[in-house]
Amino acid sequence: MTDEYCREPWDAAALTARKSHQMAFPEGIASEIQEWIERQPDVVDDEVEQGDVVGMKELSQLARRVRTELTEGTGVARVQSPGDVDDLFLRRYYLAFGVLLGNPLGNYGRLYDVKDRGGDYTKTAIPISQTRAATGLHTDSSALDVLPDLVGLICIRPARSGGASRISCALRAHQRLAEENSESLSVLQQPHLRDIVTPGADRSQRLRNQFPVFGDQSGRGVTCRYMRFWIEKGYESAGVEPPDGLTTSLDALDGYLEEEGAVADFRLQRGEMLWVDNCTTLHDRTGYEDDPDAPRLLLRQWVKYVGSE
Repeated sequence: MTDEYCREPWDAAALTARKSHQMAFPEGIASEIQEWIERQPDVVDDEVEQGDVVGMKELSQLARRVRTELTEGTGVARVQSPGDVDDLFLRRYYLAFGVLLGNPLGNYGRLYDVKDRGGDYTKTAIPISQTRAATGLHTDSSALDVLPDLVGLICIRPARSGGASRISCALRAHQRLAEENSESLSVLQQPHLRDIVTPGADRSQRLRNQFPVFGDQSGRGVTCRYMRFWIEKGYESAGVEPPDGLTTSLDALDGYLEEEGAVADFRLQRGEMLWVDNCTTLHDRTGYEDDPDAPRLLLRQWVKYVGSE
């Protein structure tokens, strides 16, 4: 590992071999969540604080393991389903987990419904999470001033078909670019426009909304913020010609991200959680078809580390 990386880059085989990123659901958590529900039948998601959940020892221990894997390990953590529980249990369990990991952001509401709302992100400035389209590998948030450190998903209902999760390591792509295509890497290290779809961001500030695909944060090493569509749309919406070499550089990045063996894919089942480091792990999903009587529903959280700006 080179000094510029705070963790080892991985491909799908290396991720699979590292068993610590897959975690069982400890049985003791069920009674902790159920006791909370009985004690507080109703809560306001955005008002739940550490003090409401820190006494859940089993859940706190699992959250620490997940955070360690996200910050020091692969940047990916999957937690198995708690089994036969209702939707209220899953919401409370997931909500408490986010609070234990850090500071959940409220741009979309703490628990955001990832479901098809019938829109088309190519025609309207809406998040792709509101459609059933395949997304393309990306990190979350297109706004300069809104950067979640962690992105979490829990499956409430899987799709009838499709909707598989896909993840790829940005550090591996960066390493491949540095070794084989430094010219493209240099382009991706320059600030680039992004269209703004993140709630709460000032969309009138398009020309200010610029940041590089690959950066370097003190203490974290190489970081990545990427979604190709919003970069290309950012230049189009601002009426600015993209810089020379950008398209070629984005093609090179996509090629390394999608290289054979680079992408790990799996289908989240009901109650299963996925958490990723939003600065080193890119994610997407395949397109899907819904069961009209039980449409696909995942809940998403954006979390900042405590004390981070």
